[in-house]
Amino acid sequence: MATERIRVEISRRVLHIGSTVYPLQNIARVQPQALQFARWPAIKSFLKAVVIWTVLAAAASAAIKAAAGRHTGSITAVNVWTAAAVPVAVSALLLLVRLGRTWRRYYALVIDTAGSARAALVNPDRRVISDLVAKITKAIEKPDDPAAVFAPMTINNYNHVGHNVNVSGSGSIGKVSL
Repeated sequence: MATERIRVEISRRVLHIGSTVYPLQNIARVQPQALQFARWPAIKSFLKAVVIWTVLAAAASAAIKAAAGRHTGSITAVNVWTAAAVPVAVSALLLLVRLGRTWRRYYALVIDTAGSARAALVNPDRRVISDLVAKITKAIEKPDDPAAVFAPMTINNYNHVGHNVNVSGSGSIGKVSL
């Protein structure tokens, strides 16, 4: 996942997260949420590739055995199975790369406004997200309290750009890029 340093601060009744601005009076709810990644599509894609290459290798091996003699056919059939093993190995490597990033647990800072919920930040450290939720909630409760305004802080954001992450509702899931 892409890592980006994000500046977070509250000043003059406005929450700044990077270049995004949320007026405190428009925030309906702030919550931390653990992201769950959908791993099954990547696994299903791998299994489909294994079945396809196995069927193709079996068909090619049978055709070679039928067309050639026994001795020559068995050597060529081994070559066919070896050639089929290469794409299967590449598919397995791609599966490991795709799923490798999803084994670590990530937490999102979810901000609900009058519109829809948005994952403003994603980070593997639950304490960072929970601390931000507490500070933002305090600033919403007492917007004129100087203690509610916190100094700008910079955190690593692990949200990858380009894919929407569904963080609303009870069946919220993350997204694995395939």
